[in-house]
Amino acid sequence: MVVAYFDKDYPELSSNLTRVQRMMKKAIAIKNEAIQSAIFEILDGGGKMLRPAYLLLFAELVGLDEELKLKLAAAVEMLHTATLIHDDVIDKADVRRGVATVSSRYGVDSAVYAGDYLFIVAVKLLSEHAESLSNLTEQLGSMERLLNGEIGQLNKRFDLTQTIDDYLENIKGKTAELFAVSCSVAPLVAGEKRLAQIAASVGRNVGVAFQIMDDYLDYAASAETLGKPVLEDIKQGVYSAPVIYALRAEPMVAEAIRRGDVAAVYGLVRSTGALQETKQLAASYTAQALKQIGKLPETPVQKALADITEKLLERVL
Repeated sequence: MVVAYFDKDYPELSSNLTRVQRMMKKAIAIKNEAIQSAIFEILDGGGKMLRPAYLLLFAELVGLDEELKLKLAAAVEMLHTATLIHDDVIDKADVRRGVATVSSRYGVDSAVYAGDYLFIVAVKLLSEHAESLSNLTEQLGSMERLLNGEIGQLNKRFDLTQTIDDYLENIKGKTAELFAVSCSVAPLVAGEKRLAQIAASVGRNVGVAFQIMDDYLDYAASAETLGKPVLEDIKQGVYSAPVIYALRAEPMVAEAIRRGDVAAVYGLVRSTGALQETKQLAASYTAQALKQIGKLPETPVQKALADITEKLLERVL
């Protein structure tokens, strides 16, 4: 069941996202019952479905065919879900969205196959509905940048010398590229290349801001609120913006990390001003996204895009 993130303010968008979720499940047909069950469980596990939401809104700007925009939205959400499943394998995570991860419940093998299968189905949907080979190539290029962002993060694990620029470079691939695809694919399919460029810029900036806020909430919210173990990244050697800012301000942070004292890291991050700097960084990318949204035609869709983007900066989960 889709978490009703858009129900109150955007009921039509919420209804379409429910249709997207049904379409994803309809597209999945695996002969292994355990793997199919694993995929269905994570699809039913909730989530804001922001990426397909942005896709549907930009599709409305170009008047894309109803069935087509739903299939494209399903494709990007399946890509996102695939990356979550693989992330949980790499991170050895037990919980995602408040429920057991695919890997913890069904084993690593099933999780890897489930993620791989979703990638294949998503790319198949994209390839069926790309207007030209060049458009499809552009989307596959974004997938390559997404994976390079994941690899970049892997390369920086346990590196106490990494900088905010290193962090931003990785999340621009890991998170922002899929937001860019989500925003730009409908204009590309519609042949609106100028709009697609603006949409991609919106998506990249929204994606960076979203990931920064995710990392901010690891230190500003509880595990119960987030539905995932707080500070798990520290244990895995992944140092996000709050930690990097704290490392720069206080040498004791590095010492606490070396001795595995996660509670001390948490306290130091909260006492050094690192959270304020992190929030300011997210705000700067949100402002860039809103500037690009301001270039769009003044329509209810533009207003919705601006409103949703602003609210992401103030979210508490």
